Amino acid sequence: MNKKIISGALLCTMLAYTTPVLAFTKDETVYSKTDANGNTYSTIVSDHITNENQEKMINDISDLLNIKNVNGDEEFSQDGNNLVWNADGSDIYYQGESQKDLPIECNIKYELDGKEITAQELAGKSGKVKITIEYKNKDAHTVNINEKNETLYTPFVVVCGTILDNEHHRNIEITNGKVIDDGSKTTVLGISLPGMQESLNIKKDKLDIPDTIEITMDSTDFESSNIVTYVTPKIIEEDDLDIFNKLDGIYSQVNTLQSSSKQIEDGANNLKAGVYTYKEKSQEFNSAMTQIAQGTGTINSNYNKIDEGINTLNVGSKNLKNGAEQLNSGINQLSSSVSNLPQGIEALYQGSANLNAGITGVASGVNTLKENLTKTTTTSITELTKNNAVLQKTIEALGEEQPELVATLKAQKAENEQIIKALTPTEETNAKMQSLSNGLNAVTAGSQSLKENLGNLNTAVGQLPEAINKITAGSNALEEGTKTLQTGASNLNNGSKALKNGISSLDTNTQKLAEANNQLTEGTTTISDGVTTLTEGITKFNREGIDKICNYINGDLKDITNRLEKLQELSQEYNNFTMLNNGDKGNVKFIMIMDSIKKEEESKQEIIINDNKENKNE
Repeated sequence: MNKKIISGALLCTMLAYTTPVLAFTKDETVYSKTDANGNTYSTIVSDHITNENQEKMINDISDLLNIKNVNGDEEFSQDGNNLVWNADGSDIYYQGESQKDLPIECNIKYELDGKEITAQELAGKSGKVKITIEYKNKDAHTVNINEKNETLYTPFVVVCGTILDNEHHRNIEITNGKVIDDGSKTTVLGISLPGMQESLNIKKDKLDIPDTIEITMDSTDFESSNIVTYVTPKIIEEDDLDIFNKLDGIYSQVNTLQSSSKQIEDGANNLKAGVYTYKEKSQEFNSAMTQIAQGTGTINSNYNKIDEGINTLNVGSKNLKNGAEQLNSGINQLSSSVSNLPQGIEALYQGSANLNAGITGVASGVNTLKENLTKTTTTSITELTKNNAVLQKTIEALGEEQPELVATLKAQKAENEQIIKALTPTEETNAKMQSLSNGLNAVTAGSQSLKENLGNLNTAVGQLPEAINKITAGSNALEEGTKTLQTGASNLNNGSKALKNGISSLDTNTQKLAEANNQLTEGTTTISDGVTTLTEGITKFNREGIDKICNYINGDLKDITNRLEKLQELSQEYNNFTMLNNGDKGNVKFIMIMDSIKKEEESKQEIIINDNKENKNE
């Protein structure tokens, strides 16, 4: 008896359904009685017509059988499906029988310890019980979604519940629902949305919308109370869809987000390409700088040898000048020492021969030195000019991306130009070299002339005065030539020292620049790797994140929005189970009561409907 009271209370709770009250609103409650396997064997419909304007007569239509007034004595006349109620200002409550199929079909399966069993076989058994209740939506409609015909189902919400005693059942669980245990009994309530998965066209791996309810328990001597199912088509009210009206603005913003994200990706790819080019140019510049460093090192090493030769030339020219002065002094003494002429001439001849040999050697050394110096200077100028061309290309390639490095390269180029200028022979240098050459030629000619004259002296003593005059003249020319040679050699030595210091400084700075550029090249590799990682990350984020989000919002979400709007229309349109006059308002709900399972089959009790409406006479 207590179970029947509890079941009745649960049923009344589920019947509570509030709708706006309008003139001639028909509120239908469809009661369906099914056996324990879900097969319907009785359907009774209870109708309540709200007479808000207190009309005398109410016109109604219905396809129910055995219609009777259940809460008053108002009479009606019937012509086919047309009914006229003598309401006299009152609401009308009536019920009748229906032979129509329900829009929701219920299929139930029982399992004991993992094996399927019938409801009759399960009664009184013990073990792990599983009850699977599957609801199928049969109210399908063809509607237009995004210019395509799609099948949508009236959006019914199905709530299923029953009460189990704790004496025979424990560890009770339900999917998609709630278990309420008060100590002596447990109430289970589950929810199902049959047809919604298909209506929204959502794959189950993205969102699994339940159409099945599973109840599991450990049972001893199994029995169950009635399973009551409450069904309503009012899953979505019109106000609930207001949020989707705001999505139009979101769609445009999503398009902006997607295009902006694509621009970021394109920019990252451009940055990657630019850094790659910069890395290549940096490596080319690094290779050039290595060659420059090697070239300046070679120039510095070779010029040390040239400087040593120039210093030797300077010392030799001083000795030559001293020898010429001594020679000239001796010739003067010769003029006053005629008595010792034969011996003196012989000694003088030998001395002139040695002097001529020395002068010839000096002349040869000077010419060799001049050729080597000219060759080295020309080679240095050529190498520095090539290096400046490489520096200029590097500066142009870098542009404004590396201002500090560009400034360093420009400074190096300017220093190279100063060295080129220092190495380039000036008119003054050429004049000094020419003066040195002229002096050396004069010395060579004088020496040769002295030798020839002394050679003839032994055979031309009679011509001694004239010969002595020639010797004196030659000696004077030799002395003047050696002075000119010594002056040029001294100037050349001083210039060589300055050039040596400049080349040494160039070599040191070039080595530092090459080392710094090598570090810069390593840095560009790190930057290139970082930019590559950044670009790949942005691309992955755009492909796997932004694109999917935008495609979902512009595709799936927009499609779902349109489907929900259509479902709302279907929900509003499903306002009766029997029949409804045009212009009248209607609401409908379904209550399916499944037979209990008992060890001994009890006789099926008649369904007693009580809407708990106030009697109009009260």
